[in-house]
Amino acid sequence: MLRQAMAGAVVLLLAAGLALAADKEVKGKVVKVDVKKKVVTVQTDDGKKEYTVNDDTKFLGPKGGVSDAGIKDDRLVAGAEITLVIAGNNRTVREIHLPERKRDKDK
Repeated sequence: MLRQAMAGAVVLLLAAGLALAADKEVKGKVVKVDVKKKVVTVQTDDGKKEYTVNDDTKFLGPKGGVSDAGIKDDRLVAGAEITLVIAGNNRTVREIHLPERKRDKDK
């Protein structure tokens, strides 16, 4: 009986650890992009937060296309609504989902 209780507790702890390490989605508006430091500052419901972008971060358009420009993409500007997929460490960005490009009114 004790052995089953201990096994159950171990399984519960492992499941809790995996849940904490899982990726999460954050929606917000871009406040600032620092290309040199590879940091994106976003205004979320919880306030301003800074997230680190690395070489593995994917920049995806609204239709699923990958942006080759990365952090230098012209859609990643102050005021843009984006969705970030954050790694389990709550700092590193795995994916940034970019908005549609604004169309010129003159064209």
